[in-house]
Amino acid sequence: MTTAARRDVAVLRAAAVAGCCAALALATGCASSEDAGSEAGAATSSPAPPANEEEAAALAAYTGMWDTVVAASHEGGEVPPELQDYAVGGAYALMSAALEGAGASSGQVTGEPVLVPVAEVEGPDSATVEDCLDDSAWNLGMGSTPGQGPRLVEATLIHDGLAWRVSDLRIWEAGSC
Repeated sequence: MTTAARRDVAVLRAAAVAGCCAALALATGCASSEDAGSEAGAATSSPAPPANEEEAAALAAYTGMWDTVVAASHEGGEVPPELQDYAVGGAYALMSAALEGAGASSGQVTGEPVLVPVAEVEGPDSATVEDCLDDSAWNLGMGSTPGQGPRLVEATLIHDGLAWRVSDLRIWEAGSC
């Protein structure tokens, strides 16, 4: 894969990641944004209400990751140290690469993705989040980008004894949800 193709894939993935983060951070009281492109971290979302405190904490980690990525994409694409508070392993690597790709674009990043995450705690130290992320309103500074729209996002989270963190992230193609 060429460097330009890798950068394009990273930019698309960064857009998807940023949207998910914004919605999950708002999981305790999500409100629709009249102008989704006006402010980083204000993505519109309608997550299912968490069934318990652990699910709420897992959703907060997932949305916190996306909020951090979206905000960083609007600020130039540098990987913020706060990302480690929400993501580890493969998820951290994917989000970092996506931000670096977004930072390499020459245009201004505007808008945000829309998240609809649902968490399920599967044990004392593992959880999953399934989301239908719509990144069609998130412009990563590359003009019109084909392949944007609602896409399935599957996240695996681990609890390290202190907090939930996203450890693995799969972002599927547009139209997958």
